Amino acid sequence: MRKCNMRWFSPQRMKKHLAFALAVSLVAMVPVSAFAQVLKISMTKTNVSIENVLRELEKQSDYTFFYNDNQVKLNKKVSINVSDAPIETVLNEVFKNSGYTYKIVDNQIVVSTAAAAAKEVQATQQQKQRNISGVVKDAMGEAIIGASVIEKGNPTNGTITDINGKFSLNVGGNELQITYIGYMPETVSLKTGVASYNIIMKEDTKTLDEVVVVGYGVQKKANLTGSVASISAEALESRSVASVSAALAGQIPGVTSIQTSGAPGSQTGSITIRGKNSINAASPLVIVDGVPGTMDTIDPSDIETLTVLKDAASSAIYGVQAANGVIVITTKQGKKGEKTHINYSGIVSWASPVVKRQYVNAYEHAILYNEAVHNENPNAVLPFTDEDIENYRNGTYPSTNWYDEAFKKSAFEQMHNLSISGGSEKTTYNASIGYTNQGGLTDEISYKRYNARMSLNSDINKYISVGVNASGYRGIKEDGWMGYVTVAQGVSRSYPTDPVYAEDGSFNYSGKDNPVAIQDQSGFTRSTAQQLNATAYAQINILPELSVKGVFSLRHDYTNQEGFKKHFTYGNFDSGLREGYDEYYNHNRYTSQVLANYNKTFGKHSIAVLGGFESFEHIYKFTKASRKGGGNNELTESLNTLDASSQKNEDGGYEMSRLSYFGRVQYDFMNKYLFEANLRADASSRFPKDNRWGVFPAISAGWRISEETFIKDNVSWISNLKLRLGWGRTGNEELDPDDIYPSIPTYAYEKYMFGNSLYSTAYESRYVNNYLQWATVTNYELGLEAGFLNNMFGFELSVYKKKTNDMLLYMPIQGVIGMSAPAQNAGSVENTGFDLNLLHNNRINKDWSYAVNLNIAYVKNEIIDMNGTEGANSKNDKFWYIEGNPIGSYYGYVANGYFNTDDELANYPKRTGKEQLGDIKYLDLNGDGKITADGDRQIIGKNFPSWTTGLNLTLYYKDFDFSAMFQGAFDVDGYYMAEAAYAFYNGANALKRHLDRWTPEHHNASYPRITKDSQTNFTTSSFWLQNASYVRLKTISLGYNLPNSFLSKLGVQKAKLYVAGENLLTFSDLEGIDPEEGDERGWSYGNVKKVSIGLKVSF
Repeated sequence: MRKCNMRWFSPQRMKKHLAFALAVSLVAMVPVSAFAQVLKISMTKTNVSIENVLRELEKQSDYTFFYNDNQVKLNKKVSINVSDAPIETVLNEVFKNSGYTYKIVDNQIVVSTAAAAAKEVQATQQQKQRNISGVVKDAMGEAIIGASVIEKGNPTNGTITDINGKFSLNVGGNELQITYIGYMPETVSLKTGVASYNIIMKEDTKTLDEVVVVGYGVQKKANLTGSVASISAEALESRSVASVSAALAGQIPGVTSIQTSGAPGSQTGSITIRGKNSINAASPLVIVDGVPGTMDTIDPSDIETLTVLKDAASSAIYGVQAANGVIVITTKQGKKGEKTHINYSGIVSWASPVVKRQYVNAYEHAILYNEAVHNENPNAVLPFTDEDIENYRNGTYPSTNWYDEAFKKSAFEQMHNLSISGGSEKTTYNASIGYTNQGGLTDEISYKRYNARMSLNSDINKYISVGVNASGYRGIKEDGWMGYVTVAQGVSRSYPTDPVYAEDGSFNYSGKDNPVAIQDQSGFTRSTAQQLNATAYAQINILPELSVKGVFSLRHDYTNQEGFKKHFTYGNFDSGLREGYDEYYNHNRYTSQVLANYNKTFGKHSIAVLGGFESFEHIYKFTKASRKGGGNNELTESLNTLDASSQKNEDGGYEMSRLSYFGRVQYDFMNKYLFEANLRADASSRFPKDNRWGVFPAISAGWRISEETFIKDNVSWISNLKLRLGWGRTGNEELDPDDIYPSIPTYAYEKYMFGNSLYSTAYESRYVNNYLQWATVTNYELGLEAGFLNNMFGFELSVYKKKTNDMLLYMPIQGVIGMSAPAQNAGSVENTGFDLNLLHNNRINKDWSYAVNLNIAYVKNEIIDMNGTEGANSKNDKFWYIEGNPIGSYYGYVANGYFNTDDELANYPKRTGKEQLGDIKYLDLNGDGKITADGDRQIIGKNFPSWTTGLNLTLYYKDFDFSAMFQGAFDVDGYYMAEAAYAFYNGANALKRHLDRWTPEHHNASYPRITKDSQTNFTTSSFWLQNASYVRLKTISLGYNLPNSFLSKLGVQKAKLYVAGENLLTFSDLEGIDPEEGDERGWSYGNVKKVSIGLKVSF
């Protein structure tokens, strides 16, 4: 009987294959399992033996074949024709109907009979009768609840530990894999005859040593003494939004992101951190890869981490720029020793309005319009007869839905990002390109964005490292000449009794803009924004503890805004002369930094010292030109085709610079007692010479109570407990250059006659204050962080108070002087509140796990001092800044129902003296028997929420994941304005909600009597104020990770399909207004809700 043996298929190459297999096993960067993912086979053979095919496969690949000579005969004839096919596809075709099968083990392929393979499977199944039990504990001997216990190599066979840390599992393999959050994975080798195991898990020091990005560096999260919160790349990428600011909504307590528009190119969030610090600028500083940048020009897919520095203890290192908080963004970089990865993410979305404005139909309009005319003049001839009204009711006369005629039901959007990254032991690289295309609810409005980014970092030797980051952005936003606002205005002012088209098929003109006609014929506007960023650095490691880094960065922002209108007519409408404008804005910013870092641990002491110098320069220039008339009636894109005699030209700009010195000292003792001090000195050219320097200090301390032995030895269920305390001061330099530098503008197109000649005008526009200085924000904070049951539960609480002093105000002066008031340091604002973050995560079993994060924030904003300038500094008649009240307070009359009886009308105080039954009554606050602006108005509401919240839910089941995020805001008001408030205001149509109006038979109505032109009720009052509190399902997503067994055949590492929704549900008392818009008159684009489909693939 012939001896049974296994042989190499190509014995003459045995040495070569053995050497190659050994080399591959030693090179960890290129695991042999990767071969199957990238190998593609092309082969055409007709009527040849299986042996012949396998020989060819060995030539085209690094696979070798094993088989048993006595069992496997490879002389059977086969035919094959494949191109760029995975090897599995080829082998399946070769062994089809042959009685043989195969098994791939790394780069070796074992061929056997199907019967032998079945016996092997049966033997494996029999091995699964072995029962293994045990207990999983931590280093202190405490049971670990919910640890995952899985048979290694068989991820579908597993369990979790019970409340006592115990488990029981039937296995057929020889190893168990135990994992739990916060601990190092443990692999247990199973021994013959041993059925019970005691397993000790070690804490994952990587988790304990997790670092977060802070000002000019990173810190261990466990040792932070300031209020710092981070968002991962996954959290940002899970949103189907094109802007980073919008993706922040509901993610971090104390960070309010309000998105007021869903228009293409404008889907951004207005961000405020812990309340408004000033009646002027309120936006946080944004740092991108270490230098000042912009947030919404970045593709969200390019972001690695986003960190918010909320208090002065963490943000004072940025000094005069940090009054409103700091957002620090790091973009994705390559990793050392990482093989090349190619990643693609794409998402397509359909966007539709969150709130669709509901206008009355023709029948309802006719009734209301007749009523409005009658209410103003009972003797007037009514415009609609009873017959007209009946014909509108029964459909004999048509009814035009102008909203549906002018706007599309939905708009298509798409975003794509492609990146490549990798690295060797010394050099890392990352590059990406992104494309965003957003359509609008009209054909004229659209937005396209192009992004490109690259980074390269290299260790020249053990002493010197260099690197460069570069990025580019181009955004193009287009609209019609009349613009979306004019179209929406036309919709609000068009009556449903008027048709879109005249009888001859041309556009109908009824004395108002036809919103359909002006879209098609008016012309266009285009805004093209470009940004180029480049940063280079070199770092010298002088000692293991000491390094010096030099950084230079430039940022160029260029914007071109242009628009051209053609001359057009329809009906009796004439658009007037052709016209156009062309404007250019250029910003060049240069930043230089020198940073020195010293880090040393000696015994139980650790110290980290940062010292730095920074210079910043900003050069801004603009040019504007416009012309009208000339030439024919066609659309042009060149001012040269328009009348040169009508031209208006303007240019200007400014330059500013800043010089800064800063430092930070961090110290900890025994990794328990923490201390940090920051100091920054800034000199800014925006201030007068004698007041340019400002110094901004901060100190903070922390106590890691959970590291004390009385906790570690006695309270095992406390995983983390830390107390924080901080104080700091930051500054604000956001000044108008005209506040400190005298200027005399000249206007060539406004001329006066002196003698027989025309001369351009010039004037000094504003008084200059040579004593201006920094506005400062002083912050006090107390924080407590805790984690329980191996951080299964946790919370973070921060209580703070911050006060702005020397806020800029404009003091009133006599109007006859002819100049604007100068700015002065005269006001103060205070914010007090707390942030709370509640965390819970749990693994139910090997298939199910979930995480819950609830964040709650409260802030009380109060103006402390306005130096007697409330009226002079108020935004408009609706908003007033008054001491003891919040910034953004509504100021108006207090409504007190309607005039329902003749007695009330005769005896109750009136505002105009023209009131009629059904008009609004107001409280006589000063009791003088009159309703006057000076005596009877007060603060009636506010437009910024006191309470905000976010609820993040995540659920995992096998290869599926589900997430939902709810965002809420409370104790905030919205305001109905103009067309959104008053039926037929300024020629507008009425809304559905106006049907519930006051009539002699209906006093308990939502709206006063209907009028056409009367101004009696058209004033700022609490009547039009609405509760704008809301809860919104901000995002929801369901994803599926495709199985590796399928992906490996395609050469794909991982892939995920998902569907998502944005703004799908909103719970609010507001009617016809999106709560994030706040004030509404019916013309804004409004927020949109989206349904999206996405794909993420990695190669």
